[in-house]
Amino acid sequence: MLSFRIQEQSVIASLDGARRINSKISEIVKAEIIDFIEKSGKQVILDLNGVSFIDSEGFSALKAISELARANERLFTFVNVSDDVLELVDLVGMRESFVLGKN
Repeated sequence: MLSFRIQEQSVIASLDGARRINSKISEIVKAEIIDFIEKSGKQVILDLNGVSFIDSEGFSALKAISELARANERLFTFVNVSDDVLELVDLVGMRESFVLGKN
């Protein structure tokens, strides 16, 4: 589901071919990223390249990851966020909950 590239200060997580973060994959994404946050001691960067939709369960999982990262004094960041996903983040009022990057 996810692939991870470990760098010196961070871990980059990519969704292999997934175009949506929805109820079918949100719990898997959450569990795998939380595992890295707890074990690696590194910031986690989620590469959303190719992702065009996130449903309510996806947002819930991502918010839980973000809150856990903050509690562990880690940074959880999104990169390659599409305009469609940015629009959804604004629509659900979660822009303040996430660190977002276009590229």
